[in-house]
Amino acid sequence: MKGNEHRMRLLLAIASAILVMATGCQGWKHQYYDPTPAPLGALSDPIFDNQVANAERSDFVVYQHEFQGDTEFLNTGGEDHVKQIAYRLYHGQDAQVLVERSMMSAREDTEFGYRVHPNPELDMRRRDIVVRSLLAMGVSDADQRVVVSPALTPGITADEAESAYRTGLSGWGRGPGGGFGGFMMGFGGIGR
Repeated sequence: MKGNEHRMRLLLAIASAILVMATGCQGWKHQYYDPTPAPLGALSDPIFDNQVANAERSDFVVYQHEFQGDTEFLNTGGEDHVKQIAYRLYHGQDAQVLVERSMMSAREDTEFGYRVHPNPELDMRRRDIVVRSLLAMGVSDADQRVVVSPALTPGITADEAESAYRTGLSGWGRGPGGGFGGFMMGFGGIGR
């Protein structure tokens, strides 16, 4: 009896092997797997191009910290930034200009008066200043280009900012320690 079972298993294994070879597992391999490698950069270049395009769009955002407090007037950094935007638009770059929506206004109708509220009237005055500035620098379609919106990238939270600040002070990463990771501070008296 055991001999018959053994022969039957052997016959079944041989039939299975013949069936697998006859159905062409080589055809499966060529259908789903191409052994020729893709050209260098074929996978990474589109990702990098997308990152560059996103960074370019962020260049045309006038952030709320580029204005003087709760006013519509640009500070020095904001003025310089709007000049750079005007230069690029004037010389043919096609981009939408965003004025970041303000989220640092206090409202009198709240209990504590925290500066965490939007101010649409201030946003429109800021937009008007940016439009007028761009028009004065030769960007003729500034009124169609400038909109008020949230920034393209979110800012960091207070906890993240504190952590980044403390990391810099501890000497790990790029902090006030100087040199690589703050290592040069105190190394043989350098930096003291």
